[in-house]
Amino acid sequence: MATLRSDLIIPEIFTPYVIEQTTLRDAFLSSGVVQPMAELNVGEGGDYVNIPFFKANLTGDFEVLTDSSSLTPGKITADKQVGVVLHRGRAFESRDLAALAAGADPMAAIGAKVADYVANQRQKDLIKCLEGVFGGLTSNTGAAFAGLSLDLSGMTALGPRQCAKARALLGDQGDKLTTVAMHSAVFYDLIERKAIDYITNTEARLSTAATGASTINAIAGSISGAYENPTVAQYMGMRVIVSDDLAPTSTNYPVYFFTAGAIGSGEMGLNTETDRDILAKSDAMSIDLHYVYHPIGAKWTTGTVNPTQAQLATIGNWSKVYETKNLGIVRATVTSNF
Repeated sequence: MATLRSDLIIPEIFTPYVIEQTTLRDAFLSSGVVQPMAELNVGEGGDYVNIPFFKANLTGDFEVLTDSSSLTPGKITADKQVGVVLHRGRAFESRDLAALAAGADPMAAIGAKVADYVANQRQKDLIKCLEGVFGGLTSNTGAAFAGLSLDLSGMTALGPRQCAKARALLGDQGDKLTTVAMHSAVFYDLIERKAIDYITNTEARLSTAATGASTINAIAGSISGAYENPTVAQYMGMRVIVSDDLAPTSTNYPVYFFTAGAIGSGEMGLNTETDRDILAKSDAMSIDLHYVYHPIGAKWTTGTVNPTQAQLATIGNWSKVYETKNLGIVRATVTSNF
């Protein structure tokens, strides 16, 4: 007798499992680029989230105190960020998941696949938000974060120059850049140039050179900060995220540099439901989730609710409300030998 989906998926057990596994698979979250913000949680429903704030810097110089004049009060101005809530869902029927039910723990197998799917789909929404605030790779006039774009023309392969320029754009905040995200073609270009910092497990644990080598060498860049069995690639002191969702335009690729917490996230939760059609002998599962990804310092300016990915990527739907140096994202346009 075939295994029924309703036998495997108990929503009260399955949903927390998927949430946990999705979190583990989210590279932007695990790197610290995305950080949950209580202000962005949408527990009470709605289509937008407002985050009021005071302008970062006070203006004006000290006044000279005298007996004949009073101090002139300066204004503390306020503004608000606006995040847009994304409502997403997907349904699968038994034939889609039949192969996943094989094995010792079919619920875990299905849960892992669903978690991978959810993490990937959420990442696509996040990247579309980035495209919306930065605009095109070669022309982004009018984009909210246009002032934090590098090399819209005369692009070259990613190197130390772009990293230095990215930090310079943030001025004295530039040393807070901790993570760089890139397409796999850009990453393997760096691998070929031995620019990624890591060491092999074998050479890290041996006191003599690996077979065929005269010395113990670090593969690629430095071994500073490495311990035990390092598995996280770094470039120029920044953690590397590799995603082919960072799609190129022709031969031009986007590379994003982030400070910790540059993207805020909010949650309404993930729901799982199952259903059995006894006439069709079919089992089905649906998921729905509601969340916010918000580039810190931006404002969703249109009345569009629950935007599509194309609407998230439209530059006219975003504006900048933070001072440029207080934003936490820089984008460079690069090429790749791959």
